Amino acid sequence: MKKLFMILPLVFLLCFAFSCQKQVEDVAEEPVVDVEADIEAINEIWNQYVLGANTGDLELWISLWDENGIRMAPDAPAAFGKEQIRAQMEPLFGQFNIEIAINNEEVQIAGDWAFSRGAFILSLTPKVGGETTKFEGKYLSILERQADGSWKIARDCFNYNAPPTTEKE
Repeated sequence: MKKLFMILPLVFLLCFAFSCQKQVEDVAEEPVVDVEADIEAINEIWNQYVLGANTGDLELWISLWDENGIRMAPDAPAAFGKEQIRAQMEPLFGQFNIEIAINNEEVQIAGDWAFSRGAFILSLTPKVGGETTKFEGKYLSILERQADGSWKIARDCFNYNAPPTTEKE
């Protein structure tokens, strides 16, 4: 019985030491998150979005989207997945010169998800000539971190502040 009282505290001490070791290992496995770098990467997505739209580069523009992205434009059905988004946007890229400016006003990171909120000014001029249509609006987008650590647009919803205006060339 005396040996039991001597061994029992030793067993508890060993169990405690191993449980502390496991907790330290678990903490060490947590990835280090650089929120500022994530915000910078998301802001760069909007820079590339503008570049793709303004240069008519649909491939660049569509590359910013997650494969399962959803685009919810005003007065149109939602487009589900990259191929539906492409099909929805091809006529716009094909028929209009696009000029867009985006003011990304807020980014919040929550693990592998983020939201981005801001405002935009969009001008569409028919490539065959004609009046330019101008829109001012706002957006709220959800982005998802990809397996490689990059960010892609997962959900995008936007609307206009007022009806569009037109002006002659």
